[in-house]
Amino acid sequence: MSNPNNFHNVLSRIAEAARSAEAIWLVGGSTGLMMRGMELERPPRDLDLYADEQDARRLHERLREYAIDQQELNISGIYRSLLSHYVIEGVPVELVGGFVIQSGEDRYAVQVSEVLAPLRYVVRVDGSEIGVVPLAHEMWFNQLRKRQDRIQMIAETVKAEQDLHKEAFAAIEKANRLSPSSLAYMHDLIGNLRNEGPQ
Repeated sequence: MSNPNNFHNVLSRIAEAARSAEAIWLVGGSTGLMMRGMELERPPRDLDLYADEQDARRLHERLREYAIDQQELNISGIYRSLLSHYVIEGVPVELVGGFVIQSGEDRYAVQVSEVLAPLRYVVRVDGSEIGVVPLAHEMWFNQLRKRQDRIQMIAETVKAEQDLHKEAFAAIEKANRLSPSSLAYMHDLIGNLRNEGPQ
């Protein structure tokens, strides 16, 4: 990911493929944080894409020439997804479809089209609008996989811009099964966002 032009070319290729497939997708993970201008300890090693399961299937067909494996249902530990991998202009790309995280009492289903995409962060790359997952997604994803280092970094940004993130937290919490203890912990981290956003 050290070559910005290469990175932009890859995003443009994916955007073109997604348009022809009529698929909705978002960038997440370290690359998404980098696209927001957040400082990372090291550059992203790959490009993480999220889509709903049917959109992931359609997008995979358009990216098949770059695929290095078959698109398969993957269930591993707390994760369930339709997973596939690509190399585009030397950049490793992971497409995660229908992603679900089940950790203890908490179940978070990543609903891209209905929940995340309307609240995406948009970056323009070579004439294309590239959507990045809301930081609320990154907070819940990293909390459920117990990545405290990532949580603390993102929480500082959220606390500094609470009004920009309230709606996304409310939407994710409304659409998923999250335990009272997890909700309380999250709200303590980022400030009290209860009763904000859509009811």
